[in-house]
Amino acid sequence: MRHSLSLLLVEDDTALNEELCLFLGDFFDTIDAFASAEDAYARYLTRTYDLVITDIQLPQQNGLHLIEKIKKKNPTQTVIVISAYKETDYFLKSIDLGIFSFLTKPFDSQHLINTMIKVTAHLCAQKPQSVPTSDLVVLHPDVVFSMNERTLHVNDILETLTAKEEALLYILVKHADTFVRNEQIAHVVWQSEEVNSSTLRALVKRLRDKLGYENSIVNLKNRGYKLNTKTA
Repeated sequence: MRHSLSLLLVEDDTALNEELCLFLGDFFDTIDAFASAEDAYARYLTRTYDLVITDIQLPQQNGLHLIEKIKKKNPTQTVIVISAYKETDYFLKSIDLGIFSFLTKPFDSQHLINTMIKVTAHLCAQKPQSVPTSDLVVLHPDVVFSMNERTLHVNDILETLTAKEEALLYILVKHADTFVRNEQIAHVVWQSEEVNSSTLRALVKRLRDKLGYENSIVNLKNRGYKLNTKTA
């Protein structure tokens, strides 16, 4: 069963903030992003988050001070630090505060992916098991996908999906009726920065065949792939 995960992101670089939100959207259902520690902490006081990711160098109040306040309020909060700093003092201070991981900018894409896979697995393991709520998405008459169980039923018959078909369908359903970039698909399906275009096309074709309705998945050059559900 897939758990819903939430993230508080604190990064004052606007472009990087937006880029991280786009990338991390493949791992988290809810992302609240802020450019300052003050605004982030004000939001933190109003709700709970599975993960906090913060830069160290922030305007007015740095990220380490923010972590100290968060840990004082919630000692078990999972935190990841991102920073351009490589100095040992920052690293050791972060370790003292009990962070989950320390990421140095500029990011290594594969390391970032691996860290997200590791931390989301950790977060899901901490969550209590629960009975799935209504998670069924009707893609087309008689074509239904379960977001929790990641199963596909066509005409009330369970379609067998490979692991990659399941991962591809999940990300397309999550972003239904909008284009998902090839790079995003590669991150989720292959845990890679990129994938051979013919390999991706072959996977999409197999999934189209299993969905069984016309124009189920469409491609637009330089934009990616989109799952059509508007005919449902």
